[in-house]
Amino acid sequence: MILWFCYQSNFGQTTISGRVYDATNLEALSGATISNSSGDSGTATNSHGYFEWQVPPGTDTVYIRYLGYQEQVLPVMGEQENLRILLSAADFELPQLVVQGTGVSHRLIKYPTSISVIAHQGLARDNQTNIAEPLNRIPGLYMHSGTLNTNRITIRGIGSRSLFSTTKIRAYLNDIPLTTGDGETTLEDVDMSLLDRIEILKGPSSSIYGAGLGGTINMKVGKAPYQKKSISSELSVGSFGLLRNVTKLEISEDKFNIKLNYNNTHQDGYRDNNDYDRQSLSLLTQVYPGKDNVLTFWGAWIDLTAFIPSSLDSAAFAEDPSQAAFTWRQSMGFEDYDKGLIGLNFQQVINPQWDLSISLFGNLRDTYELRPFNILEEESKALGTRFRLNHEPIINKGTLEWIVGGEYFTERYQWRTLENVDREPGAVLSDNDEDRRYFNLFTELTWDLPTGTVLTAGINLNKTNYDYQDLLMAGGMDLSGDYQFEAQWSPRIAVNHQFPSNRALYAQISHGFSPPTLSETLTPDGAINPEIQPETGWNIEVGSRGHVSRSKIWYDVSLYSMFIENLLVARRIGDDQFVGVNAGKTRHRGVDVSLNYTFLELAAFEFHIWTTYAFADYFFKEFVDEGNDFSDNELTGTPRHKFNLGADMNHKSGLYGNINFQSVSSMPITDDNSVHSDAYALLNLKVGYKKEMGKRWKLNFYGGLNNIWDETYASMLLVNASSFGGRPPRYFYPGLPRHYYGGLSLQFSL
Repeated sequence: MILWFCYQSNFGQTTISGRVYDATNLEALSGATISNSSGDSGTATNSHGYFEWQVPPGTDTVYIRYLGYQEQVLPVMGEQENLRILLSAADFELPQLVVQGTGVSHRLIKYPTSISVIAHQGLARDNQTNIAEPLNRIPGLYMHSGTLNTNRITIRGIGSRSLFSTTKIRAYLNDIPLTTGDGETTLEDVDMSLLDRIEILKGPSSSIYGAGLGGTINMKVGKAPYQKKSISSELSVGSFGLLRNVTKLEISEDKFNIKLNYNNTHQDGYRDNNDYDRQSLSLLTQVYPGKDNVLTFWGAWIDLTAFIPSSLDSAAFAEDPSQAAFTWRQSMGFEDYDKGLIGLNFQQVINPQWDLSISLFGNLRDTYELRPFNILEEESKALGTRFRLNHEPIINKGTLEWIVGGEYFTERYQWRTLENVDREPGAVLSDNDEDRRYFNLFTELTWDLPTGTVLTAGINLNKTNYDYQDLLMAGGMDLSGDYQFEAQWSPRIAVNHQFPSNRALYAQISHGFSPPTLSETLTPDGAINPEIQPETGWNIEVGSRGHVSRSKIWYDVSLYSMFIENLLVARRIGDDQFVGVNAGKTRHRGVDVSLNYTFLELAAFEFHIWTTYAFADYFFKEFVDEGNDFSDNELTGTPRHKFNLGADMNHKSGLYGNINFQSVSSMPITDDNSVHSDAYALLNLKVGYKKEMGKRWKLNFYGGLNNIWDETYASMLLVNASSFGGRPPRYFYPGLPRHYYGGLSLQFSL
């Protein structure tokens, strides 16, 4: 009789099993709970996110919960195996997010490094046309934004001396490098509608990403919501002819996840010769062929045509900031390119102690740029591979995780310049071909002790080579040559301790380097200069993050000091000619502060206040260039103070909104500090309304007003701009005056 009753009891139970992930970065969530509605019966995921649970008889709904993430509710439909449950981050729960900044997944509070995260809520504060707006709320980071296609990012002063692009900062999109073989990064190619999260490592804070001096920006494409099928379209309009459409198809099942995204952005532009058109189509597909593996495919195609107004001198900027530079307006200069990105990643849980991730990626770009002084044609093709092996041995105390891996990248870059004859190509002025190759080997060990201490030690090895061929050989001179520098070893040691009060203290010391671009390796006559060396430096940092005031306030504070040697100076010797020299040393000292305050949190209403502040004391320690001694002068192109203050509001009725204020201090523009930009302050506002109409339709409409005070300011500076032909130097890219936007989004669940 006992056996019979046991059989009947077991027969009435249903077993479900599977794995729980962070929906953004696909990191397994250890300790997620799977239970009935009351929580009195259930189980939890293991260290690899797996679970198996016998659902009690009569239970028709299962709840998956994890602190900092939105609750997932699933109906019980008989025996279910290999569920792939994706949890999305909850709004305003940044401290609880699981991030993978250095390769090992931890909640943000446990990371022994300076890392800032822009979650979905932070990306949605704006109209998602210009990525500079959310990035400039990060302390320690400043993004110059001249136009939608002309930008430059600096992190803690690194990259501030680049002219028209982002250098010395590495960027990845779902583990696909966005950085070229000589270190240039173009984030504006990625439409913000694709992104669900951005993780920013400041300074050389990660051994596994090449130890870039400025840091690493990891951009994450959002997945389709778990067990949902929908199609949505969003249309937004705004000042200066803004017209933008985003259409998405999202399908999520336990065996696969598909996200197809098309977006089209047009803007006439605030300035003359400022039209902008970009279309892109992207596909993210994840397939789960078995219990322990994931196959991910990512591909995107971008088509851009953008006219170039260029920078203005001080007189033209004061007279009429909407005008374009005279020569660019006369020639109607523009750039036109097609760009493709592709990546394939395979993740395998070999056994409870070993995980493997292998990626293959590639990109291509075809560019035509019409400029007043010539026409530039560029073509690049790149292929690469990246692998990472994680080992978690069984030990008596704490958790030990060891990472070993590598990345190999090869790029073929071809470019030539031609005469501009009435906006048509003329005689060939230069014809060049370059092969760029590099590899990174890295290893990192993380020991998570039961006392709350996390110890990390890692090292990165990089080897870079440029093979340059002069195909024109003007005047019979062959300027071809090879450039490489000695292998760079970049170690890192860090420690983090979390106290019972839910506060943590960390410290780290790390080494980084940044290779010179090809133009920086050339002499004035165009030959390779083998004496040019990469910039190298050490970063020393201490910081603290955690909760205070009954967990209503989350804080993140860091103090750092970086010592940079072999400072690379791009010296302009003509309209389109630059050479590089190693001219000295810089010192970068500063403080980054972030605060988030939950002012009110009720069942029907939430009100959050946040602020960030960065103090930057960056100066030339030793700097002599062409006989001029600039030692002890401030570093160009970075503000000494940057302050943000904002508030976010959500009501259960669907009403939401935010207001944010930004203040940026003046910046030195020239190495002798004789020219400075003006300080400026911006105030932005956005309100919206979300509504579910029945079971299938979701409506979202919104409107916003930026630069409410109609401030005149320079949103990008061309540092050390030269004067040619008796014309004054053109330092300033005007920022947008007061402008509005509005949009409507409809989603239909299939």
